This record gives sequence, structure tokens and C-alpha cells, in this order.
Amino acid sequence: MKRKNNLYVGLTAFAMLLVGASCSDDNNTPPYSTDFVQNTELKNILVQKGYTFNEDGHLLLDDLANNTTTLDFSGTQISTDALAELSMFPNLTEVDLSDNGYGPVFDFSKLPAQITGVDLTENEIYDFEGLVNATVVNDEVQATILHTLSKLYLPASAKYNVEDLMPFYTQNQADGKTVDMQMADANGTLQTYTTLREIPDEYFRAFLKTVFPRVINSDGMIDIQVPLTRMNMVNFDLAYAYQYENIDNIESIEGLEYFINNPYYPDNYVSWRYEGGEHQYSLGYLMPGKNIKGLHLKRVDTPMGLDFSKATQLASLMLSGNNSITTLNLSATLIANQEKEEIDVNLLNLLECENMEKLEEIIFPTPNKGRMQEVMLINMPSLKKLDLSFLHTFQYLTLIIKSEENDCAIVYPEATHVFLNNDGNIEFKELSEVSGLDKYYFTISEDVFNQDATKEFITTYREYLSNDYIQYRKKGAYNWTRYI
Repeated sequence: MKRKNNLYVGLTAFAMLLVGASCSDDNNTPPYSTDFVQNTELKNILVQKGYTFNEDGHLLLDDLANNTTTLDFSGTQISTDALAELSMFPNLTEVDLSDNGYGPVFDFSKLPAQITGVDLTENEIYDFEGLVNATVVNDEVQATILHTLSKLYLPASAKYNVEDLMPFYTQNQADGKTVDMQMADANGTLQTYTTLREIPDEYFRAFLKTVFPRVINSDGMIDIQVPLTRMNMVNFDLAYAYQYENIDNIESIEGLEYFINNPYYPDNYVSWRYEGGEHQYSLGYLMPGKNIKGLHLKRVDTPMGLDFSKATQLASLMLSGNNSITTLNLSATLIANQEKEEIDVNLLNLLECENMEKLEEIIFPTPNKGRMQEVMLINMPSLKKLDLSFLHTFQYLTLIIKSEENDCAIVYPEATHVFLNNDGNIEFKELSEVSGLDKYYFTISEDVFNQDATKEFITTYREYLSNDYIQYRKKGAYNWTRYI
């Protein structure tokens, strides 16, 4: 009996030894990540860099993976949707995302929180979502950092961003945190980020210094972090020669972007409407915020982009000489979408576009209230369709489209009221009450007149229509009253 017990003990000990050896072998095998790669593009890039995945796409957490603190994705065109999967690297803190064709938006919420160093140079990014939440408190911008960073390298296009980068920079300074924050200059050379921006034209700089003295420093640079709340003038308005003796000498209005793109200024409008000179102007990327109620840019092109997706108070828009826009998306604005008591009598509610040869489409808010004082479209040869079916209250309808190869298909309003502005007193007058000069001013080009829809509109509303042909004949207006 004693021998049997000894035998049992010996076999048990041997079995435990085998189990222990097996466990030891398992411990020597590197584990795989809990998460797996769903993005095939990302997986292929990582495999080329020497990383290993099992059949299910889980990353082998070997020495290579565990020791990875930085990853270079420059020039790979990796989708930003794939970036969240980088959390499978336990010690990754920095990524190089330069030259990946990103823009105009980069969303930091797609990056794992562990990544605190990002290189975004050589991209065309203007909007940096998911970086901060910022508000104005007692005239000062206060921000909550949404994605902590110790290193941020930015493309040259980032200089036009005020909404995200400025509060990120100033809040980190206020918190005493050191961030290696650099931005490429026009030559692609990285420079330490500041809130100072150049105003190249000396005459334009002098005008801004006169009307916004706190914002322009002694070196003639605009400081985008300085609030305008305490200033007597918050609107920018330069339209006539008498306003500024050197207005004809202004060759560049670069710098105006920082007034348009600053959502922390009070509600205001920006109006550059001077057309007396010969200059054609150009501005960088524009993204007016919810504080911009009116934007008037005459003889101004925006080759980098014009985005109205955040312009939720915009009710008055004038554009001319902009040959970069193909689609004018006004769906987020208040154009044609205000009640009478909401309309600012200084800005009214209107859309004027002239000499925009590439514009193909205009998207109005849907649904909307169908009320605006004016729609004026002059020299829009590429416009393919104009749907004004939503509009029932207006005063001026000027459609000098001058389409050549592509006839613009127009859907006309079903008019019910005339929009009247009598010395600041706005009235919507029913057609049954219209008399005298209280009519619609309907001005068109010959190509518009030749459309059946136009003739039907004229026939239906003939007694309420007045022709403004004389005022616009040099711009191609057609005297339709001779024929109907």
C-alpha cells in the first residue's frame, strides 16, 4: 500500500512538471492585441514596416510592436478613419501624417488619446475639429483642451484657422504647459507658432491700424488672440473712396481672413465693396463663423476655399470676381430664412453674385421661410440650374445669367408678397394690395427671356413686374417689356 502511494505521488509530481513546462512555453510567446485591424490599407502599411498579424488581424505584441513609440505614415494617404486603430500599439505616442492629402478638415477625435505628437505638415488643412472647445468669458477666450498634445506641427494653410489653434495655443500657455507647436511658412520651413499674422500691403495695413488699433501691433501685424469686444467698431466696412484716401493704392487685402474667420469676435459683418479701382483681389481660406451676419467681397477670389457651413447667422452675401467657386452652399445660412422682425435693416436679406464664371450650383437652405429682398445673379455662364421655387416674398430679381453653352434651367417663385424697405421699415405686402411703384423689379438677360419658364412667369405676374433694364443694360440686361 505504501508503494502505491509513493507511485501516485511521483506520477502527480511529473504531471505538474509537464503542466509547468507548458505554461512556461506559453509565457514565452508574445501575446496578440485585443483589438484587430479592420482597415486593410492600414494593415498593409504596417506589414510593410515589419509588423505581424494573425489571421484575424490582431497585432503580434512582440518587441517591435511594444517598443514602437513613433510611426511614420507620411505620403501614404492613409485614411483618417483608420487612425483610431493605432491604439493597439501599447506605447505609441507620435505619428507623422504629413503629405497625406488631408483637408480642409482634420478631426483629432479620430486619434487615440495616447497619441500626443502629430505632424500634419504638407496637407491643406484649415479646420481642426476635436482639438478644443472654446467660449468667450468676460471678453476673453477660454478653452477646454479635448486632445492633449506635446507636439503639433502644422501646414502653412493652418495660419487661416482662428477657431481651434488660437485657443489651443493660448490655453496651453495659460495652463503653463509646454507644447512644441510649429507651423510651416510659405516656403515650407517650420516656424514657432504665434498668434501674429502679417498684413503685406502697407496701405491696407495702415487702414486696419486706424480702425482696429488694438488688434494691430507696433510691427504692423494682426494679433488674432486680441478680442474686439471692447472696441467701438467691430464691423469692417470699406466701400467708397471717401472712406480712405489711399484706397486706390491697396493692392492686397490679405489679412481680412482673420476678421472673417474669428468666431470669438462679437456679431458683425465684413464688407469690402470698393469697385472703383482696377485691382482683382484674392484671399486665403475663408470659413465665416456664426458671428458673421453679412459678408460682402467684391472683386475677390477665394482659390483656397469658401465654406459657409458654420455661418449660421449669415443673411446678406455679396460676391463678385470669384472664379474659384463651383458650388455655393448656403444651406446653413439665414439667406431667405428670416422672419420680418429678425431682419437687420442695415444688411437686409439678399444674395448678389456677379462675374463668377465657374459657379455651377447654388444651394439654398431647405426648408426656409422664402423671404429675401434680392436675388441678383450677373454673368454666371456655367450655372446649370437655379431653383427659386421656395421664394414667395422678394423685391428684386435680377437674372442676367448670360449662359452660352449651358442654358440655366430656372424654376421661378410662386410669388405672394412684395418685400418693401421704407426707411428701415420692412413690410411684406400682399399682391392684392400692391399699387404704384411697390412692385417686383424683374431684370433678365436675353438667354433667360428665351426660356419658356421665364415667359410663363412674366405672363402670370405681368401687372406686378417692373423692368430695371436701364440700370443694368451695360451688364447685358434685355428689354423684355418690348415683347410682353
